[in-house]
Amino acid sequence: RGTIRKRPPLPRNLYINPRENNKSMPYERVPTVSSVELNTLFRFPGLIGRISGYSTWFRNTSEIGFYYTDSGLGSDFVQEALSNINTWHRGLEFGVEYSASSTVTLSLAGTIGSYQYANNPVTTLYFDVTEEDQNPIHPSGKVDLGPAILNGMYTARGPQQAVSFGVTYRDPDYWFVSTTMNELSRNFIDLFALPRTASFYLNPETKEPNMEIDRDFLEERLRQKPLPRVYLFNLVGGKSWLLNGRYLGIFASVNNLFDTVFRTGGFEQSRNGHYAQFIKDERSVSPSFAPKYWYGYGRTYFLNLSLSF
Repeated sequence: RGTIRKRPPLPRNLYINPRENNKSMPYERVPTVSSVELNTLFRFPGLIGRISGYSTWFRNTSEIGFYYTDSGLGSDFVQEALSNINTWHRGLEFGVEYSASSTVTLSLAGTIGSYQYANNPVTTLYFDVTEEDQNPIHPSGKVDLGPAILNGMYTARGPQQAVSFGVTYRDPDYWFVSTTMNELSRNFIDLFALPRTASFYLNPETKEPNMEIDRDFLEERLRQKPLPRVYLFNLVGGKSWLLNGRYLGIFASVNNLFDTVFRTGGFEQSRNGHYAQFIKDERSVSPSFAPKYWYGYGRTYFLNLSLSF
């Protein structure tokens, strides 16, 4: 099946800074979503499963970010507006369940995806200009930085590859235990667009392009790298009893059984908005503005008791 639909932008992606002004994104075309999906179901004695393939285009979308930066054009708290963003999400999903016996069930599920930028979005900085500003980035309160070179880079949408294998045992005496083993990979952090624009190479003192650039070092630092692969184990169990015509049940689970420390996402910091400062920080022993990361929960427990009348 396939769909094509228009999707008006949400207020947070439409108004630049609604607390201060009524400026809005200059939409030339309404954002659209085009999607194609193909599903296959199969069923055999003791085995059922499903395989799906999908391809989705998001066109003419926008994003607005708020941060303080030292750019090649000056320093200020800015609103970064990325417009005319095109992204392409495609991949395969599958799930299989096999009844090994009357009490044991095996399951396997996974996804292999790729979520990428499909063009170089237009980058614009907005900022407030007051009488106290001695050297504003631009007297108009806005500066167009041109395209950010993001085409082919991955979006921050969580793990783009995941596999889960599970084993469940259900006893005739009304108790069960289940374990799942999960692998998560190809997870990328949110990108900082400014270092991928031409303004990044400007000297903040002269506003002229910096002629001494270590291309190899810069390319290595800006190269998009996935977060480390993650393996998680979960354990679930439960039992029920019939007592005087009423059902008493207990359900317990332990997630992240081995208390694995893992990163779930993150973002590139925005302070170093021009080449000279970025390189100086990156070459230090401990960069002050290295990427920030979010971490998932360690071992967690859940217990539920129920009484049905």
